[in-house]
Amino acid sequence: MNATGTGRPRDPRIDTDVLAVTRAMLVESGWEQLSMRAIATRSGVSRASITRRWPSKAHLVLDAILGATPDLTPFEGTDREGWIRWVVTGSAELFSRPEVRAATPGLLAAIRDHDDLRTALWRGFSGPSTQLFGSADSEESSTATAVLVLAAGAALFTSLIAVEDDTPALRAKILELLMPVARSEPGKD
Repeated sequence: MNATGTGRPRDPRIDTDVLAVTRAMLVESGWEQLSMRAIATRSGVSRASITRRWPSKAHLVLDAILGATPDLTPFEGTDREGWIRWVVTGSAELFSRPEVRAATPGLLAAIRDHDDLRTALWRGFSGPSTQLFGSADSEESSTATAVLVLAAGAALFTSLIAVEDDTPALRAKILELLMPVARSEPGKD
């Protein structure tokens, strides 16, 4: 049954095919040349089926590169140090993927112009992961958010601007700078 409970059930193959084609086309031709029409043609899926699932190119691309929900399995059973390690490593891995590198400049502009998309992205991906950092108190939450912003921001910056310096040594230094947060006692500064 589909999400509304009426009509035909959605064919999951359509989502899989469209998302795969979107990733491939981002790498081949970039954000500017990517269109819903081109994705529909190449995937063999009607444009109407695509726009029923994703209201815009930005929504489709975000789903293609990030998924509908964050993968929290790397955080399972980890302590604060492991959480920080994964945020730094995972952010660097995400922004080094070719389809993400191709999509990021266009997505940044789309997110800037669509508060709903920006808000959904931030809440959907920061909320669940920061809750795994520690207690739910506001100090812990703001610390987790700050670490996430620093790690993801560094990964974004190095993937787009400081490409020559995007090395394992730099990522290790970023991790070294953030690790004292893991060792500090919650609520004490």
